[in-house]
Amino acid sequence: MSLQKTKGSSDVYVQDNVWQPGGDTGWHTHLGHSLIIVKAGTITAYEGDDPECSPTVYTAGMGFVDPGGGHVHILRNEGTVAAETIAVQLIPAGQPRRIDAPDPGNCHF
Repeated sequence: MSLQKTKGSSDVYVQDNVWQPGGDTGWHTHLGHSLIIVKAGTITAYEGDDPECSPTVYTAGMGFVDPGGGHVHILRNEGTVAAETIAVQLIPAGQPRRIDAPDPGNCHF
């Protein structure tokens, strides 16, 4: 069960993302949260505020939540086949879906 609560109007996005091996999202954040499902391949997530740059690996069939609200992160395809995710995002109405962020310097890829 998931309870989604917003203040005011929201825009809803459904995004189908595909990354070839070695591809990534770049460092970024969102003003609202995202529900992410891995459809194919493997995605590795890194958090901008993690000084150890610890990877979290998600494989096909797994899901996770990006909390948004300034949470800086990057998703990478470190596998050998294309990776695909579906992201459902709730963003405050009229605001950008994605905000690029500078490399926080904690990961050395």
